[in-house]
Amino acid sequence: MKVIYKIACLTFSAWSLLGCESAFDITPETQIAESPAIFENEAGLQTFSNGFYNSLDFNSIKDDKFSDNMEHIASPPTIRTALYTLPTALGSGGWSWTELRNLNYFITNVEQYTKDEELKNRYLGLAKFFRAWFYFKKVKTFGDVPLYTKVLGTNDEDLYKGRDERTVVMDHVLSDLNFAIEHLPAEKNKNRISKWTALALKSRISLFEGSWRKYHSAENLPDADKWLEECAAAAKELMDANVYNIYTTATPETDYAAMFQAAEANPDEVILARSASQIYFYYTPEFTSTSNGNYGATHSLISDYTTIEGDSYYTSRGGDIMKVEYFDEFQNRDLRLKQSVVYPGYVRIGTSSKSVNDFAQNRTGYQVTKRVGPPLEDQGNDSRDAILIRYAEVLLNYAEARAILGRLTQSDLDLTVNRLRERAGVMKKMTLPLLTDALQLNRYKRTTDPNVLEICRERRVELAFEGFRRDDLIRWNEGHLFRSEYQGIYIKGFNQLIDLDRDGKYDLYVVNSTDPLPTDRVSGVQYFKLSSVNGLSEGNSGRLTPYNITKKNFEDWEYLSPIPQEEITLNTNLTQNPGWDKIQ
Repeated sequence: MKVIYKIACLTFSAWSLLGCESAFDITPETQIAESPAIFENEAGLQTFSNGFYNSLDFNSIKDDKFSDNMEHIASPPTIRTALYTLPTALGSGGWSWTELRNLNYFITNVEQYTKDEELKNRYLGLAKFFRAWFYFKKVKTFGDVPLYTKVLGTNDEDLYKGRDERTVVMDHVLSDLNFAIEHLPAEKNKNRISKWTALALKSRISLFEGSWRKYHSAENLPDADKWLEECAAAAKELMDANVYNIYTTATPETDYAAMFQAAEANPDEVILARSASQIYFYYTPEFTSTSNGNYGATHSLISDYTTIEGDSYYTSRGGDIMKVEYFDEFQNRDLRLKQSVVYPGYVRIGTSSKSVNDFAQNRTGYQVTKRVGPPLEDQGNDSRDAILIRYAEVLLNYAEARAILGRLTQSDLDLTVNRLRERAGVMKKMTLPLLTDALQLNRYKRTTDPNVLEICRERRVELAFEGFRRDDLIRWNEGHLFRSEYQGIYIKGFNQLIDLDRDGKYDLYVVNSTDPLPTDRVSGVQYFKLSSVNGLSEGNSGRLTPYNITKKNFEDWEYLSPIPQEEITLNTNLTQNPGWDKIQ
């Protein structure tokens, strides 16, 4: 029965692929999935390939919840708690291959039946783009994985092959991306894949692979620098084409936030987006609903925003940042900070009155506002494009690759991070030699190079809450940060009335988990009682700690995910990733 189920999971169904599309503009000669006519004209190719776009995961932009950028109200994700459960069922835990079979089926038939060479290569480029992204996600998740470049039959012995080495699979990913770059059209279209999308994705994938190989030195993987060079070259080709730019209206107080509030993503900067008309995106309630708004930003992230002058916030305060009150933290800072979280004087879009952090929705005190919509979206009816790739990321990919390679120049800085700082209203440009601070040197372990650390600090700030931080910590071999103590705003003490925004009205009163709420409550004040897993960093005062449970040390085997047990039982040539045998 398991064999039958496995075959069923791999069996292609053309109707399921095309069910959401309009009818073919051709009369099929045989069964839809067997008809060469599908692959002989552009109408059939487009109809079939439209289904590939369903693999674009718009929910990935919320992945910062799995990193040190955000903390849950009481129950963080398993990468933080280490309370793992092994996946068992076939195709679970990310070990699904249906998308790949659809792509390989398409590639095989396009090569066989499409006679127009330009048309053939364009659609092969599209399919190979998606296949490269598919395999990158698989390698990122599992490491070594089986490499399939053909459609498998029910009796094909490769159904039960073992895992191919990461180096082999990633070389194939690079080959697919290069083909896509060569043959995809050069027209800009934020909702369709183009040559520029492929270059941008190549820069992302190459940066991940190059930095993984460099910083996970125990893996003894070759060619780290080659991958970093591939990243820099792809990014620079896109930059030199002058097709995209940094979105700005010369209004640094609002431009950064406005880019994420637009119903239709701005094509000047956005390279790839999933259109709001194509998705039902449950985003705003994640940060505004008392039942779903469970994540708040961390002090670790807040402390990385520079002063408005462009200096290190940590250095500007002489290293004394742990007892800075909420109001003071937001004064004279990089303007991206106020455009990302609730700040003193914040007025939510769609409203006209000031508000402060809602402690029923998060327990750090730093409520996320980036991309969060008006109150009418609190039930989930999001009306904005989900931005998946934007030009700012490409600039940061280029700068980081150059920094790791030891080739960062002032021209590189001016082309990349200085443009982002200018949009954010930061007065001072980054100039070589870069200086970092003790905060960065104490936080990270992989390097002490100030060029690398400062570029990565800029990356964290610019791309905050866009889903990059977890992957960044993984590729940098900084897994210990998944288990560090995440903190929120500073609280002088329990049972005190607090005026968070200093407007002359009290906003907050914090009660220890073991104390009763007061009976003589002041109108307009939030009475925030900690739970058993919450606390203050210094006991009766200090920074809010939403999860003060003792955490296990992060181990190297946790960087990769486990293969479902039934897959290993069915295919004895598969081996489990090391370390997961410890999980019962």
